[in-house]
Amino acid sequence: MLKNFYLHCLMLVTGLCSFHSLASHKFENISNVSHFQIEVVTELLEPYQIENPDGTLSGFSTEVVHALFKKAQSRANIRVLPWARAYEIARSTPNIMIYSIAHTEVRDPLFHWVGSLKKEKLYFWGLKSKFPDNIDDIEKLKAEKIAASRFSNVAQYLQANNFKNIYELIKEDQNMLMLYRGRVDLIVATELTLKTRAQKLGLDFNKMKKIKEVTELNNDLSIAFSKETKPNVVSHFRQAFDAIKRDGVIEQIKNKWNIQ
Repeated sequence: MLKNFYLHCLMLVTGLCSFHSLASHKFENISNVSHFQIEVVTELLEPYQIENPDGTLSGFSTEVVHALFKKAQSRANIRVLPWARAYEIARSTPNIMIYSIAHTEVRDPLFHWVGSLKKEKLYFWGLKSKFPDNIDDIEKLKAEKIAASRFSNVAQYLQANNFKNIYELIKEDQNMLMLYRGRVDLIVATELTLKTRAQKLGLDFNKMKKIKEVTELNNDLSIAFSKETKPNVVSHFRQAFDAIKRDGVIEQIKNKWNIQ
């Protein structure tokens, strides 16, 4: 009789433990559907990603990414890297988010695109002292020395269009310093980025000349996932991005940073 009682108690405890284990397992599965911890890579690019004096990261795009993760109820581990390294990681590693990345025709099949942050217009820029006259023909620029970040959409464009004197750099702001020091003749960027960068570096932006628009490089500056990212992760963040766009969150952040 006593033996049967102990056996019954053992079965009851075992059953409760099994139920607890099953319940915990189900809870974890539900959590994984709606919450993700994502590795995010980016570069320093004013005014989209800016390093604060205390070492933290801010900027227009960074604030959008934080709002995106809040809406997605997920956590971001953001790493700031040279663009070439960030791009390489996003191209070769599953479940990696990258921003701010130009959504170009060449890159379109290489990533899963979450959403557009801003439409960009890019131009060739030089110093007024070097280019006093207007230039309409891009062919006339191909003999000039030009700086671009490795694996950037600018570098990809220059290589595809047979520019010969390309200086590929690791850090984005090096190109402007090289231009002002006379080591290169041209750089390619948006007006907003160069104005912000000139202020950061203590350079006189009025010395620069907008030479010619590079229409082939005009693009949507975007957020994207690496190609091998799981479809449910991509879908989850696309829905979250659509939500913060629909709710006016992105527009509020644009107004804060004076982004047109």
